[in-house]
Amino acid sequence: MDKKPHATETEIYLIERVKKLRLERGISQAQLAHLLDVSTGFIGHVESSKDRAKYNLNMLVKLKTILDCEYGDLLP
Repeated sequence: MDKKPHATETEIYLIERVKKLRLERGISQAQLAHLLDVSTGFIGHVESSKDRAKYNLNMLVKLKTILDCEYGDLLP
């Protein structure tokens, strides 16, 4: 049985965009975790293609502010 996590194309796009914008803005995983009120490990799990962790809608709203961007910058 395939135990590889399944993520939609939209989820993968969002994760990759957040990571790209985070790095461009010089925000560490630890800093982002603090601002989202989650563990640093959670951010690592989200950014790992081997895990099922994903950002939720509430986090998306916060990410827009944290990364100083528009929803269109995060979503396809």
